[in-house]
Amino acid sequence: MKVFKLIIIVIVVILSACKDANVTQQPSLVTTVQTQLTKRADVTRLHEIPAVFLAENRANLSFQLSGTINQSLVKIGEHVQQNQILMSLYNPNISPALNTNMARLESIQAQIAQAQRDVARLAELRKNNSASKTAFELKETSLKDLIAQKKAVKAQISLALANQSEATIKAPFAGTIVTIDAQVGEFVRSGQVVMAIYQQDMLEVEVNLTLQLWDNISLDDNIAGIYNGEIIEFRVVELAQVADAKSHLMKVIFKLTSSIDNAVGQQVTLQFPQMYQAVYQLPLEVIVDDGINKPYIFTVVNNIAVKHYIEPLFIDNGYIVFGSDADIQNPVVIKGQSRISAGTKLQVAQ
Repeated sequence: MKVFKLIIIVIVVILSACKDANVTQQPSLVTTVQTQLTKRADVTRLHEIPAVFLAENRANLSFQLSGTINQSLVKIGEHVQQNQILMSLYNPNISPALNTNMARLESIQAQIAQAQRDVARLAELRKNNSASKTAFELKETSLKDLIAQKKAVKAQISLALANQSEATIKAPFAGTIVTIDAQVGEFVRSGQVVMAIYQQDMLEVEVNLTLQLWDNISLDDNIAGIYNGEIIEFRVVELAQVADAKSHLMKVIFKLTSSIDNAVGQQVTLQFPQMYQAVYQLPLEVIVDDGINKPYIFTVVNNIAVKHYIEPLFIDNGYIVFGSDADIQNPVVIKGQSRISAGTKLQVAQ
């Protein structure tokens, strides 16, 4: 009996100890966090897009007939004047064709002069019935044929002269020779590019923009750029109306409003501001995003943690700009959010 009572006493003591231990080890049900208020505001995002300076006036030059280069009169980097002869070629068919037709023209003109005299003489003889009507008409027909031949030969001469002019390339405008792709003695085909010329003092850039950025600009708008650490200005001169089929981007051409020496091929950064209206901005670490669920923040409502889902827009310098369907009127948890979940009781640190 005494042993039984002793066992009962031990069990009671152990249970009492366990109860005391549970009371002392029970964790706190209130989590301390830091909060701040936030409100909607307009935010401007600056998109920086690299581009390369191009000559506004640039031309790839070629001959319009085949032949062998016999003269190259300029060098790469040389500045040339408008209509200056740059290169010429030899085509063996040009001079013979021209010389042959010139000789034919001279012969035909002599025949026409004689035929005109014969027609005049027969016309006088016809007055006295000394010449037949048939002879007169035959001579008139012969004269008309000669005149038609003269016209055809002149057309051939004009073509030969045109071909002769095509045997030389002239500068279409004052500019700088940037490439020479054919050398003296080389055979080139009609339409083959043999050199390129740029007008260095008039510059532009071509940029492919997303539809969202393209929609924010119009013809003649001014856009800022950064070149060698300095701000320069461009003007919109061309706006594509159809997106590229592969990239789905819109091509836009901007003309530099000032002048920069030796900048063709150099990189410049264009700046495109984009306005976001009535959005929120908070430190990036405030956002809870597990990569599976929609990103959210915690707000404090009556000292209880409440999830508030957001629509991220962009991140800039450690801050996230986001939209929200509902206004965020309650304080936002900015520190301690990793230790809480929806429904957690909160204590806001002062």
